[in-house]
Amino acid sequence: MKKSLLLILPAVFAFNITNVKALEIDEKLTLRFLKVSETKKTVLINRGGEDGLIVGDHAKFFITAGVVARGMVEKVSPSRSVWSLYRVVDPNEITQDKVLNLKIASPVKITDDSSRSLKEEVIPGGNEKMDVASPTEGGATSDNPDEIMNNADKNELKDLGINEDGGADEVANVKETKKTSAKKASKIISSKKSTAKNTTVSEEAPEEYTPNNNSKTWEVWGTLALNSLTGTVTSTAAATTNAASTGASNSSTDISAGVEKYFLKSNNFLKEFSFGIMIHKVAVENGDQIKSKTDIIEYGGVLNYHFYNSAASTNKLIGFVTGTLGKGSATIASTSVVSGVSTEDSVKGDTSFLSAGVGAKYVLTNSFGIRAVLDFYKTTETYAFDASTTTRTLSGPRVQFGLSYRF
Repeated sequence: MKKSLLLILPAVFAFNITNVKALEIDEKLTLRFLKVSETKKTVLINRGGEDGLIVGDHAKFFITAGVVARGMVEKVSPSRSVWSLYRVVDPNEITQDKVLNLKIASPVKITDDSSRSLKEEVIPGGNEKMDVASPTEGGATSDNPDEIMNNADKNELKDLGINEDGGADEVANVKETKKTSAKKASKIISSKKSTAKNTTVSEEAPEEYTPNNNSKTWEVWGTLALNSLTGTVTSTAAATTNAASTGASNSSTDISAGVEKYFLKSNNFLKEFSFGIMIHKVAVENGDQIKSKTDIIEYGGVLNYHFYNSAASTNKLIGFVTGTLGKGSATIASTSVVSGVSTEDSVKGDTSFLSAGVGAKYVLTNSFGIRAVLDFYKTTETYAFDASTTTRTLSGPRVQFGLSYRF
């Protein structure tokens, strides 16, 4: 009876394993990188045979912003698998404990053109050893069950040829890869009901997603602003507290320029923020017989938060909210002509400003970009005369358009 059980149980186990349904092309899974090699070409993930993965499966690893890598399953256990990444689009996203998605994809495109064949080429995936010891060993702690390996997990890894104390066997040497890659590819093609037989493989077409650019974290920009401001001018006599107010308006065209710093490689809340400094210049002329020219130069700080698409995105619309705050100086120069005699006078004052609004950026892969901002702008000018103090306060909507460059 015991001998019969010993014969029946392995057969039943093998039957169950072989009847696990493999994932079809375009099926998706959410996963976590449990281990990542130094070269980022070999990874261990918390998905395995129980999730429908089989040796030879190809997949795209992606986040919201797009594809970050493409790889093939080299070893599989019920709850884990080792992947060889042969195309890494964004190395900054290939990190331990990173949560992302995978989508099963066709292994390669098929061609009968031998001139384009990669038949003798080795898939440039990882072949280095990878430490797969439990993250809790060596003093580290974790509350995530996917990161803690119990004895059953270690037994699974042993079945994969992975040593729990030191790392993994090499995925394959060059000669073995040449021999096995064709077999794996033919199995995958047949399992996906492909009609191609005895064909060669060609280079893959470019990914349909555009990667982020995390390496360039500085940006210079310049904008042109169209204002529609209204407010008041208040004069207060020096010897009294009496004040007289009149209406004021400003429909000038202003220019601004600035420098922004991004924190695209950060893993915390700063990743979608940018900070910067800016300079703002205003020049207004009005009057007929008595001409008045106002020149204002303001300096301040800028804070942006990017809420729609990552701040690192290229070839995508990036939405952000923005705020500025600063101070500056102003000069009013007036010219009057009386009986043919021209008289010039000028007075200097101080200014302060603030603004808040929403904007959009679009950055190309060559680092040039465009931006537009709609904000509410408020400025206050104060001028001190011998007998009085004059304050002009203006506020209203402002539309800005400009260009940028990241470096």
